Amino acid sequence: MEMHKEMPLGVDATTEEHYAHLSSLLQEFTNIPNIDKAWLFKSDISDTLGMFSITQPDLLANRTRTSILSCNILKESDNSVKFQWAPFPIEMSGVSMIVPSPSGSKLLVIRNPENEAPSRFEIWSSCHMEKEFHIPQSVHGSVYNDGWFEGVSWNLDETLIAYVAEEPSPAKPIFNNLGYKKGGCADKDFGSWKGQGDWEEDWGETYAGKRQPTLYVININSGEVHTVKGIDKSLSVGQVVWAPFAEGSEQYLVFVGWLSETRKLGMKYCSNRPCALYAVRAPHHESKSKEPEHCSTEELHALNLTPTISSALFPRFSPNGKFLVFLSARSAVDSGVHNATNSLHRIDWPTDGKLYQSSKIYDIIPVGMCAEDGCFPGLYCTTIHNKPFLSDNCTMIISSIWHSSEVLLSVNVLSGEILHISLPESNFWWNLVMLDGNNIVATSSSPVNAPEIKYGMFNEKAKRTTWSWSNISSPMFKGSDKIRSLLSSLQCRILKIPVKDACDCPTKGATKPFEAIFVSSKTKSKDVFDPLIVILHGGPQDVSLSHFSKSWAFLSSVGYSLLIVNYRGSLGFGEEALQSLPGKVGSQDVNDVLSAIDHVINLGLASPSKITVMGISHGGFLTTHLIGQAPEKFVAAAAINPVCNFALMVGTTDIPDWCYVEACGTIARNYYAKAPSTEDLNLFYRKSPISHVSKVKTPTLFLLGAQDLRVPIFDGLQYARALKEKGVEVKIIMFQNDVHALKRPQSDWECFLNIGVEIMGRILEFNLSVEETTIAASEVSKRFSRISAAMEKEFPSGLDEATEQEFALQSNLLQQFTAISTIDKAWLFKSHTHTGSDSQGMFCVSQPNLLANKRKKFILSSTISKQNDGSVSFQWAPFPVEMSGVSVMVPSPSASKLLIVRNPESEEAPSRFEIWSSSHLEKEFHIPQSKHGSVYTDGWFEGISWNSDETHIAYVAEEPSPAKPTFGDQGYKKGGSDDKGCGTWKGQGDWEEDWGETYAGKRQPALFVINITSGEVQAVKGIDKSLSVGQVVWAPSIEGSAQYLVFVGWSFETRKLGIKYCYNRPCALYAVKAPHDSKADETEISSTEDVKALNLTETISSAFFPRFRIEKLGNDGSKGLALRAGGWWLNPDGKFLVFLSARSSVDSGAHSATNSLHRIDWPRDTELHQSAKVHDVVPVVLCAEDGSFPGLYCSSILSDPWLSDGYTLIIPSIWHSSQVLLSVNVLSGKILRITPADSNFSWSLLTLDGNNILAVSSSPVDVPQVKYGTIVKKGADNNDEWSWSDVSSPIFKCSDKVRSLLSSLKFSIMKISVKDESESPTKGMDSYSHTHADSDQG
Repeated sequence: MEMHKEMPLGVDATTEEHYAHLSSLLQEFTNIPNIDKAWLFKSDISDTLGMFSITQPDLLANRTRTSILSCNILKESDNSVKFQWAPFPIEMSGVSMIVPSPSGSKLLVIRNPENEAPSRFEIWSSCHMEKEFHIPQSVHGSVYNDGWFEGVSWNLDETLIAYVAEEPSPAKPIFNNLGYKKGGCADKDFGSWKGQGDWEEDWGETYAGKRQPTLYVININSGEVHTVKGIDKSLSVGQVVWAPFAEGSEQYLVFVGWLSETRKLGMKYCSNRPCALYAVRAPHHESKSKEPEHCSTEELHALNLTPTISSALFPRFSPNGKFLVFLSARSAVDSGVHNATNSLHRIDWPTDGKLYQSSKIYDIIPVGMCAEDGCFPGLYCTTIHNKPFLSDNCTMIISSIWHSSEVLLSVNVLSGEILHISLPESNFWWNLVMLDGNNIVATSSSPVNAPEIKYGMFNEKAKRTTWSWSNISSPMFKGSDKIRSLLSSLQCRILKIPVKDACDCPTKGATKPFEAIFVSSKTKSKDVFDPLIVILHGGPQDVSLSHFSKSWAFLSSVGYSLLIVNYRGSLGFGEEALQSLPGKVGSQDVNDVLSAIDHVINLGLASPSKITVMGISHGGFLTTHLIGQAPEKFVAAAAINPVCNFALMVGTTDIPDWCYVEACGTIARNYYAKAPSTEDLNLFYRKSPISHVSKVKTPTLFLLGAQDLRVPIFDGLQYARALKEKGVEVKIIMFQNDVHALKRPQSDWECFLNIGVEIMGRILEFNLSVEETTIAASEVSKRFSRISAAMEKEFPSGLDEATEQEFALQSNLLQQFTAISTIDKAWLFKSHTHTGSDSQGMFCVSQPNLLANKRKKFILSSTISKQNDGSVSFQWAPFPVEMSGVSVMVPSPSASKLLIVRNPESEEAPSRFEIWSSSHLEKEFHIPQSKHGSVYTDGWFEGISWNSDETHIAYVAEEPSPAKPTFGDQGYKKGGSDDKGCGTWKGQGDWEEDWGETYAGKRQPALFVINITSGEVQAVKGIDKSLSVGQVVWAPSIEGSAQYLVFVGWSFETRKLGIKYCYNRPCALYAVKAPHDSKADETEISSTEDVKALNLTETISSAFFPRFRIEKLGNDGSKGLALRAGGWWLNPDGKFLVFLSARSSVDSGAHSATNSLHRIDWPRDTELHQSAKVHDVVPVVLCAEDGSFPGLYCSSILSDPWLSDGYTLIIPSIWHSSQVLLSVNVLSGKILRITPADSNFSWSLLTLDGNNILAVSSSPVDVPQVKYGTIVKKGADNNDEWSWSDVSSPIFKCSDKVRSLLSSLKFSIMKISVKDESESPTKGMDSYSHTHADSDQG
């Protein structure tokens, strides 16, 4: 048979070549490395040695690869400089941080732990590793290397290192099979497990699960680690540096402290969190026996150096120790915006080492409100270099944003003089790498120029401080010839966009033009415009800079013009312009973007018919606003983790304060501390893109990080689903392991590949042939030594000595209750070793396995003997047998075979089907994932059914995963890859809807049939792709006619709503022809119409749990087709198809409601008709009289619920506050309560034994009891009367303590009258009941 090539979702044969070519091009851009950090060292044989830390995406491993490239820096006599590079970089595998010592003679290498391993500190000299220390998790967790809390600092004599690491985890309660284990347990995996302990706040996005940042000092001679004392527990510390040290005085550490009291708000990208500089005494590392204890608690306590200012960051001491300079984000803190204009400050450090809280803070650079054209716009600095000072001890070199660029500034910390020292006429982006004495090493780039290293030579003879800049040849940023050719065909400029309606602006700064970076082709024809992508940054207090971005370069190289808009509210344009946006989001910023688009159209740079838009976070907010407010303007859109609904986001984000500030203005910065009011939520909705969703027409791509705490995925999903519902083309790609920024290498790469190809290229019909695209491209340890000391006993979080004993007692008691087993299912079989009245029972019993955190399942067998006096006895097997790895068991109709299904444990393992006889495994089939995924065993979609001759089994399983794009080192790999671990990885593919709670990640339930003779598996044809199937049963068949399967189908169109616990999802019964086994000579004669599934219940909105009436014949077996429990011969004569309905729930919208029971008379000729009449057996009861049947409330029906008359079925149903068993005559609709009417116990049905019933009964104060029910006689009203006997069982045995405690309790069901009956709209709302349990002893 000819096989069709399976293409990745979203890729077809016409686009695959283009997809492959562009992914290869993106790969080439991605391979360009970045300089992360750099250090200079004095050399004995040359002027200076340089060490550059280079990062590069490792797409295959989905991580960032770090390597070191060394060089010699030679200064020539003519003042030129030359870099001699090492031949190759060296990869630093597993390294978290590198920190040279002040003299450059030592190098600290830190390797953070994986799982529960220790942190490793390595001390290297110029030629070898001198020392290695392993710091166990009991001392601290991972060292912070995030660029924010991160702080590693050597002291001056290079004997001590201060650093910030996660505090150790608090002790957690340990449990074993007896409950709480006092004193904990040092052994692993010896029958105990750790409890969760108290949940603790973290700092949100990217800090999920990270523990409090805490300050430590290690002595590199002894390896001794001390926690720094005197720091309040409410402080998170970071950015530590050693203070200048005077001989004979105390050594101090200066650090930044962030205070947290009731809640930690998200810290990432948020400089508006209040913080201060603190000084604290460094711990002594001499032997404690010799150290006098003379310090008071007051003397040890950390001193707040900056109490008069709300923010202090990045402390830096001048080389001579006279000044402490720091950055401040006080404008952000005081206003509530997440980033704002910075200020720079100085403290004069005391020469005598005596610190005072009242030290004066000098302003070096105040907050810039509104600058004149061409003047310094204010300080916008995201970090300060570790060594930023020139040799004069008062001049600092820092990088700062200046409108749409980043520049280098020299700042005199005494006079406050600021000089722009990078080339002023350039719109390039400049970044400080390091200082070489008074000279500067920097990088410079633009959107169309790859980074280049620049060396700035200080002009000592010039009257004014200046630098002359030279280009440094470097192997780092060399792209391929193709990349260089493409970039050379592009041009970039920064446009100034006038503000519309400037007269309405409250401040002068808000009236000044904003900017946009425009990237386009140099070779564009005047009459033909490239498609335009409008790119919008997040924040909104952020900025898009004129730097080299690999993703932007890729998009512009494949034929797009880029308009990168820095709307008002962006960083770099003065505080007044920035503060004009809060409270006006969704209007001012939207209008600015539209103005920028109109500006480039009016300049003749873009066509109004080829405009697309994309953005991340607040940029996604603008993207979704724009396609709603200007629905005719954009032909395509892409939104990366977009903010679409403030009202939804405010309750789920790590930054609820952001929602208030941006929507309501800075006056609302503290409103987040209380629950949002109705007025708040209304305003949030009006300000959100979701309020304009009804107008959207634009096809939109959503790229979402499933681990995003900043804008949780439900925000984007709600908006995307709303678009789907109204028929807008939507594509969702979900990155399951990524966060808000989508910066994991594969995520970032696949994100922009899809933006460039999957959506934009298609919508714009920008489909060049491979040849055209190619032509266009050519143009365009020493172990850690623990000191033994008397340790105070550490209690688990939340416990103390007074409560631990009670905790142990209660946990032990709870353990005893938890150990009581539950019967999940039961089956009865005819016994071959006893008289005809005997049966064999198999009980599937489950019990919590707390250690493994799963349910343990086992089988307990019994022989059921019926005595002459009508009594019954159960002889139980001596022990149960655990069914390890079993997903589901299903006996065949004759009970001669048993199907066992074992679902795969990994994505690539097969499902295993085992066919057992009474003595051995007969057959085993492995069903690969290419056929289907796991078999559904959830009790809802779940359906496994043997046919009557026991040759075929129908079942429901996850449909196979669609093909996903495969990528290798050359980009997209056409034809995929069958090899594992051979330099390829799978892309995400399209995100797909699932059925919500408990079904996350589960694929569509689909119907399959397996032939247990050959093992052949076939997907059942004729079922619409929009149907999720479940609860399949074989329909009765007649020799020579087609075999049918009946199943439940849940239809969905644009969205699947959660189905767990929700009966209000519309569903119907369908019949479909079972597939034929493959035969070489088989002729396909069925038309498509014949194969298509037939809806049997069109006239009713809900139908599930289909059950065919089974006729029971005599024991002679002359007509019987199958053997069943109790020796009855069965014949599925096909007279009735009975099913349950939740139509009341579906029609009303309530998630659960009163059920109804229905019947279809099955056609004897198996000619099915869509118009088959649906008979009501048990209608919906609206209001029952006292004591009468209240209506049907049934959550399941046995697979074989029939008595021998063939028309009476037994079902469980809720009756007020209990569950009872009912017999229902499906012809007359007669209902009988067959469990004792005077009992308030709840009953559940296990199985039928002929006309007898096996059930379980229990109450809130009585453990479950197995019950055996028999019909004893007909009553005066001709109703069956049932007798119930207790069955002694080992299943529900419990401890003496549990039995004693339960025996002291009693319970009753009380009827509670409804107050204000007159306000009840119906009679049925007049009363309700309430179960009450209390002690029998008062």
